[in-house]
Amino acid sequence: MGGIKELKAELTEMNANIAELAKELHETNIIIRESLQLTSDTIKEMTESFSKALKDAMEKVSDMSIQMNVKDSILKSLGINGLVSDFWKKKK
Repeated sequence: MGGIKELKAELTEMNANIAELAKELHETNIIIRESLQLTSDTIKEMTESFSKALKDAMEKVSDMSIQMNVKDSILKSLGINGLVSDFWKKKK
């Protein structure tokens, strides 16, 4: 009978250890889930920020290109497009 009591005590201790391990594993899973969610949110914010910055930059480049095209058209229509660019080159 002494063997059964010892076996029962060992099983009880093992059960307690397994319960503790399960609790720690559950806490670890929660921490990993929160970390992954934070990483996901950060990547989403960075993507949105980058997309907005890229859109703004593309609009500025487009506006600048339109301004250059208008300037070139005006200079060509006045017949002074080569003269003006030569003037700027000499001034620098």
